Amino acid sequence: MISSFLLRSASLSLSLLFLSLSSLHAQEPWEDDLKRYLDVVELSAPSGYKIHAAPVAGSAATGEIVGPAKIEVIACVESNGTRFYVTEESYQRWIETQAGLVWVSCGGTEVLPALPRLISREPGIDPNSGEDALIELYEDDYAVLPETRWPSPAIDGSVHAFPAAVLSSKPGPGGRWLVDLQLFPNGDANLSPYPFTGPSFREMGNGAAYTLQRLISRPDRASVRLEIDLAKGQPTTPPMDIIAPGMVFLASFQDGAIVRLSVGGDAWSEGAPVTRLSAPIFKRDELLSFGFLATRITGEATTSITVIPDLVAGADYTKHSLIEAMGAPFDDFNTGDFHTMWTLHLESDLKTRLLAPLYDGRGAPGMLELEGLDLDPVAPDAGATVYTADQLAAFSELIPAGFEPGAVPDGWNSIMQGKLGKIPASQRGPESEETGFEN
Repeated sequence: MISSFLLRSASLSLSLLFLSLSSLHAQEPWEDDLKRYLDVVELSAPSGYKIHAAPVAGSAATGEIVGPAKIEVIACVESNGTRFYVTEESYQRWIETQAGLVWVSCGGTEVLPALPRLISREPGIDPNSGEDALIELYEDDYAVLPETRWPSPAIDGSVHAFPAAVLSSKPGPGGRWLVDLQLFPNGDANLSPYPFTGPSFREMGNGAAYTLQRLISRPDRASVRLEIDLAKGQPTTPPMDIIAPGMVFLASFQDGAIVRLSVGGDAWSEGAPVTRLSAPIFKRDELLSFGFLATRITGEATTSITVIPDLVAGADYTKHSLIEAMGAPFDDFNTGDFHTMWTLHLESDLKTRLLAPLYDGRGAPGMLELEGLDLDPVAPDAGATVYTADQLAAFSELIPAGFEPGAVPDGWNSIMQGKLGKIPASQRGPESEETGFEN
C-alpha cells in the first residue's frame, strides 16, 4: 500500500518538481498559491467552461466550451474569488516540453466528485515537514463483493485497500484454491479517489497551521472469499506457497473485487498493518527463488513462504545492478536492517512481483500516528469474524527474526551472509531512474 500520507508526499513532491522547473523561467505570481490534487480529477461543467492563458481574475478568455462538459484537471489556483484549474493534458505537456499551461474556469458552476464524511478536525503535525497542521479525519464505506475469482486481468490504478487476515487457505473442487479472508478497516486509506489537494507553498510558508486530510475506509463486509482457478492459470509460484492461515495481506480492491494481495515493508503502515517479511534467503537455479519468514496475526511462530517471482524490481525505482549488489558485506547504502523491507505482490493474473527496498527520497515506510482511532473490524451484518482489532494492533508491532545461519536449507543462501547476485533476464523488468524527489 501507498499510504495517504505518502500520497500527500508524492503530491507535494510533484508540486516541488512543478515549481523547480518553473524557476528556470520568470517567476509567475500564481506559483505560490498552486494547489495540486493527489490524482487526476474529473470536473463536470454543466454550464461549460472558459479557457485562459493565466489564472488571473477578470482576464479575457481565449476560448469557451459550451456545456455540459467534462474535463480532467490536476491542480487549481484561486484568484480574487475565481477558481482556475490546470488541465491534466496541458500539465503533462508542460512538464515534458515547457509549453504553456491551459487554465479553465467555470464561474462557480463546476461540480467535483463528492468528498467522504468529515468526522473530526484537530491540530496535529505534518509527518513530512514536521510543521503544525490541522488534520481533517474523513470516513467512507466501500462495498466489496462476497467472492472474487482469479485469474483475471491485472489492474494497475487507484484502488481501495484493506488489511485482510487469512482465515483459511485450502484446496477446493475442480482444481480450485479457496482463500477466506477477514477484512479490517484501513485507518490510513488512499485519498486519491477524492478531490483533495495538498497545501500551497504560501500556506506552508506563512507559519500558520495548514490543512491535511486522513481517511478511514470501512468495508461493508467482514469476510470475503478469493477463489483461484489453477486450471485456468499456471502460476510460477503456487498460491499455497505464499498464502498461509494467520497471515495478513493488504487486499486491494477495484469495483468491489480483489485485484492484488500484498505483504512486506512497502505495504505496511499502522493504519493498515500487514504481515512483515524477514530478510530473504535465496536459491539460484534457472530462476531465482526467495524464501521469507512471515509474521502472523496470532502472534505465534512465524510461517515460512517461498516465491519464484515473475518480476524482481525496486519499490520506487528499479536498477538491477543495485539490487544484485544487495547483501553482506554491508555499507551505508546497503544495510542489514533494510532487508526486512522487501515487498511481495500477488496479482490477479497470478503473477508475482518482488520489490527490493529501493526508495526514492522518502526513506523506508514507517509507522503513522493513529492514537484514538476506533478500527473495530466488525462491520454490521457482514459475516464471520475471528480476529480482533486488539490482535491486529499488537500484530502491527511484530518484525520477524531472520533465518538463523544453521536453519538455512541446503542449496539456499542468506542475503545477510552474501550478495544476491545476478537476476535472470526472464525475471527482470524495465529499469527506471531515481528522481531525487519523494514518492
